[in-house]
Amino acid sequence: MKSSRNEMQQQTAATLGEAGSWFPENLALITNRLKTITDRNPAIKPVAVFDFDNTCVFRDVGQAVFRLQLINLQYRLSPDQLAGILPTNQSTISGKPMESVIAILMDAYRQLWPLIANKKQQEARLLPEYRLFTTLMLWFTDQARKDERLGPRYVLPFMGKLLAGYSLPDLRQFAAEVVTTAMTEPLIEETLTTQAPEPLGRIEATYLLGLHAHQEMNTLMRTLQNQGITCYVVSASTEWLVEEAARLLEFPVTADQIFGIRVNLDAQGRLTTQDPDAYPITFREGKADIIRQFISGTPVLVAGDADTDFEMLTLPEVAIRLLINRNQTGLISTLYQDPSVLLQGLDQRTGRFRPFRESL
Repeated sequence: MKSSRNEMQQQTAATLGEAGSWFPENLALITNRLKTITDRNPAIKPVAVFDFDNTCVFRDVGQAVFRLQLINLQYRLSPDQLAGILPTNQSTISGKPMESVIAILMDAYRQLWPLIANKKQQEARLLPEYRLFTTLMLWFTDQARKDERLGPRYVLPFMGKLLAGYSLPDLRQFAAEVVTTAMTEPLIEETLTTQAPEPLGRIEATYLLGLHAHQEMNTLMRTLQNQGITCYVVSASTEWLVEEAARLLEFPVTADQIFGIRVNLDAQGRLTTQDPDAYPITFREGKADIIRQFISGTPVLVAGDADTDFEMLTLPEVAIRLLINRNQTGLISTLYQDPSVLLQGLDQRTGRFRPFRESL
């Protein structure tokens, strides 16, 4: 039996080592701890939980969909639906009057909507309102995410609600198109600027291009599955987008093993702007709530990269806590020196693992 276990340990190390540039100490610790888990009490059902964006992949699937939906005006929600999901109880955002931000944004969308509704996006993009709408929408979501009163708990469902009107088959097709496009893009940052009507003035917003899978994480998932450890994804992106991205990128998780932001569906199976009942927002404590409420098993590995993953990365009695190092300055940075956390470095210029704890 001892020989068999040693062989399994060596095979695990070899399998993981085949994929990329793990920090060697992480590879050794994962291998050793998986061996301990293999020797576990058979009554315990082990599971592993992964964040998706910037953990399983480099970049963010939800952001890529938001960006390309915006740039290409691929909307199906009416102006009234859009107005209904914008904030109504806040006076300013990033020092600018919220009432003016919403009024200018909505006026631009109403001018674009007749062409969008008739699938004439190319014509709509020639209108002067196009630059104003795209830049202001990008700026608004970025600033709302940083805002203490709004923050990710508002922005993450908001981005899902912008997909209102899509059927699930159409949404999955759109997600596949976005992922395929993003994988061909350079890993760069681009900027939009516009001169909005007063009192807003000059508006500037940036966005990131590019996306690819971390093969190391794909191989880790497959290794865990082969050892009887069921893998799950808990993402802060819209659930159906992650399902399609995971399928397209060949991660070994099925739709029922993926949890993300949800909205209600209407009687025809189309997304709406309504929040689901009794389902957490998959951000921070909401991710931990998903694990406790919807995942049957004992988490033995949790992997993440950002503040949104903090609570699930600090769940008690997790044997392997894997943290992708993106040189964050928020709450997640308090775990960078935690000896119980395996910190995995990245070369952020190429979006690839590097064999160090530190990231470039």
